Amino acid sequence: MVFSMNHKEFGVETDLSIFKDTMVEMTWLEVEQSSKDGDIILLPIGIVEEHGPHLDLSPDIYMAYHFCKYLKHNLAEKEIGALIAPPFYWGISEGVKQYPGTFSVRPQTMKALLMDIFQSLLSWGFRKVFIVNAHGDQTHVSIINEAAEEMSNSSELEVINLERFDIKLVNPPEFPKPREGRFEPDYHAGANESAAVFTFYPQKGNRELARELKPQGTFDPLGYCGDPASYYLEDTIIECFRADVETDARKIEAYLKKQ
Repeated sequence: MVFSMNHKEFGVETDLSIFKDTMVEMTWLEVEQSSKDGDIILLPIGIVEEHGPHLDLSPDIYMAYHFCKYLKHNLAEKEIGALIAPPFYWGISEGVKQYPGTFSVRPQTMKALLMDIFQSLLSWGFRKVFIVNAHGDQTHVSIINEAAEEMSNSSELEVINLERFDIKLVNPPEFPKPREGRFEPDYHAGANESAAVFTFYPQKGNRELARELKPQGTFDPLGYCGDPASYYLEDTIIECFRADVETDARKIEAYLKKQ
């Protein structure tokens, strides 16, 4: 059955604040107590960049934040305390930085900012950071991994990029199969990403315009890659999201039990 975008489902957001349920809304005393309690840090990473004519500049950072919020709640059910750090959105976008609205920083700038964030967390007593990244630029990802490895190797703060978290699970959550017939490639503001935005943030984006767009196999000329017009056929967005959150929560749980 095709998922109805108007049907209230798990994960639908009405509050557009990316600070809700993060440490930004805590006092310094509460943050201090959290570090003393041994809570872990979830760091959402994305970028502010163009996403075609039908979405605004925010999908990557909203998706990273959204995932962290549900991951935090899932971990709490497993009696694992976690704080969400302020979302980090000064990333690198070599592929679409020519489009207005794409803020792409220099690699050394991004790395320096990440290292300063890690150092702050370390100075407050935190010892484990798990990164949730929602932006796929290769240089961007490389800088995340480089900063995480450098901090982990040179301090008492362990930084783990969940994309590289190789923990084997017994009976892992089952993911829905990819939709057959989807136009490929589809990795930037195409059917899948557009469907995710319209599902979790139904008040964002322009569905009518999306349905008029033709498939593109490259970013040019309209700043998307994929087939946003077929977003309404992506009917497993929530099932994938549930499985993804549960997978990472169980990996973190298994890892912490070994410590």
